[in-house]
Amino acid sequence: MLKDTILIVDDIELNREILIEILKDEYGILQASNGYEAIEMVVHNSDRLSLILLDIMMPEMDGMEVLEILRAGGYTDRIPVIIITASGGDENEIRCLRSGAVDFLEKPFHPDIVKCRVQARVALKQYRNHMEELVEESVQKVLYVRDSMIDVLASVIEYRHCESGQHVRRTRALAERLMRVIKSSGRMEDDLSGLNLSTVAKAVPLHDIGKISTPDHILLKPGKLTSEEFEIIKQHTTLGAEIIDMMKGIEDEDYLRFSRDICLYHHERWDGMGYPKGLKERAIPFVARVMSIVDVYDALTSERVYKPAFTHEQAIEILLQDSGKHFDPVIADIFVRNHEQFRNDNIYS
Repeated sequence: MLKDTILIVDDIELNREILIEILKDEYGILQASNGYEAIEMVVHNSDRLSLILLDIMMPEMDGMEVLEILRAGGYTDRIPVIIITASGGDENEIRCLRSGAVDFLEKPFHPDIVKCRVQARVALKQYRNHMEELVEESVQKVLYVRDSMIDVLASVIEYRHCESGQHVRRTRALAERLMRVIKSSGRMEDDLSGLNLSTVAKAVPLHDIGKISTPDHILLKPGKLTSEEFEIIKQHTTLGAEIIDMMKGIEDEDYLRFSRDICLYHHERWDGMGYPKGLKERAIPFVARVMSIVDVYDALTSERVYKPAFTHEQAIEILLQDSGKHFDPVIADIFVRNHEQFRNDNIYS
């Protein structure tokens, strides 16, 4: 089992040797003879340090300066610091505590006091680390359950559409791959700035959630829809957005925003002839422009009650023809240039 590691910072070698002798049997030891060495040690070993013993009185850079730098870098939030001092004083202690120190050791050192205080702080850090791990594990479980339930909910719509949930899985994989290809192309950097691609991909399954309210005789109609039926099916975009608005209990605001934008706007067209808002060009959210092309590609290459499946090559030709009309011309160009990556047989590889 790996020992907890302590960094001892003191410009006097004898003081370091005394502390090493007291602690070496129970802990791994690193040492620094000045403030500059100490900061370098912390930066390069922050993940393995359990405690820092920091002398307050050192030449060039004293312990208080070191402490302030470590606090500014966020290191004192993760690594407890015990100040080594030859003289007490409330004012000094208050300054140190405000700067991130957790305790004090006075010279000359008493071995049992050193061991007890070090042991207490290391144990507290271990406990805190354990609690953080438990919280992170719980969060991941909650997110997994959330994502699984959303996938199930989205798949309900596809089962009604005789798709067995495959459209949900394919469009999610296609959207994530397309965004990564766009990113690697170096184009559309403004659209991609600050965008978490994995979060967008997780939002894709809800794009047709509004179809839960579409009557079966329209959703499963094998022939062409009448104008009245088409008006009804168009409502799935706004109804889906309303359903997502009911999910405000989910704290991930980006996830909800992406879900809503995809659901509401994935049938908008670059030329402004789409629905429900008639948005045009870059007024359409980027995530919806991405969803539009992957949704159409998958619909074209899949068998539906109203049509046979088109070949990949036929689908690519249709996307090319609709570039600048239905689809964002840059996204369409990237999709077509890299079309082999988007064959249904390849999207999970």
